Amino acid sequence: MKIRVCFSKFGMLRFLGHLDVMRYFQHAIARASLPIAYSAGFHPHMILSFAQPLALSVTSDGEYFDCELTENVPAEELKTRLQNAMCDGFEIRTVTVLPPQEPNTKKQTGMSQIAGAMYLCEETLSVRGLLTEAVEKLGVSGKAVIQKPTKNGTKDMDVRAGIHAVGIVSENGTVEYVFRDGVFDVPESLNDGFGRERSAHAAHTAGLSRFLFAVDAGSGNNISVELISDALRSVCELPEGRILSAHRMELYGCTDNRMVSLAKMK
Repeated sequence: MKIRVCFSKFGMLRFLGHLDVMRYFQHAIARASLPIAYSAGFHPHMILSFAQPLALSVTSDGEYFDCELTENVPAEELKTRLQNAMCDGFEIRTVTVLPPQEPNTKKQTGMSQIAGAMYLCEETLSVRGLLTEAVEKLGVSGKAVIQKPTKNGTKDMDVRAGIHAVGIVSENGTVEYVFRDGVFDVPESLNDGFGRERSAHAAHTAGLSRFLFAVDAGSGNNISVELISDALRSVCELPEGRILSAHRMELYGCTDNRMVSLAKMK
């Protein structure tokens, strides 16, 4: 039996690194007494695969891992048992049972299926009132070329080509889109389905503007929040330093040129 677990990471746990998150869930699975499958060999380990790592200090409502179980257990029971093993800062959102793998087909994991991500960002105090113009310019621009560091120096990268939706979020949660190309199903309001008491979706600092970005996030083209910040600087003069705080709303796979929530990918 294969399952896909979606969980939130919020509060002080945003400073917990990816490897520590992996170790935490290994212990949590053991505490929950889930019938987890182990690999064969001299050093057996849990058959557990996490999706794209989350950058330090970023909160999320769309973190995923796949795992294999040796017994069939109802999804709701798995969710309850896992949640009871969580500390404050982790919340189990969904547990999805994945269909059996077809014979002679390549094994699919959440990590291999990731193609996109959606971020809710808030301007920092250092750029208060300056980002809305930059976001509007980025949305209507055809290009946003930056110098991306590589192992062999730097290379030109058009960040704008990997951005599929740019929205400005009002204080009441409605989203006004500067640009969207239809690849993502984007929300009209963050209070409808995205407002969660203990996540950054519900948080709004008075006087600071919020923005929504739907971007490519696959292995071939991964648009991070840092790259979005660099793209904003390429279209508008902004001070150095951190200009955005971020919350990852969801991770997506791609089906028929449409981005679909990873929880719905089979």
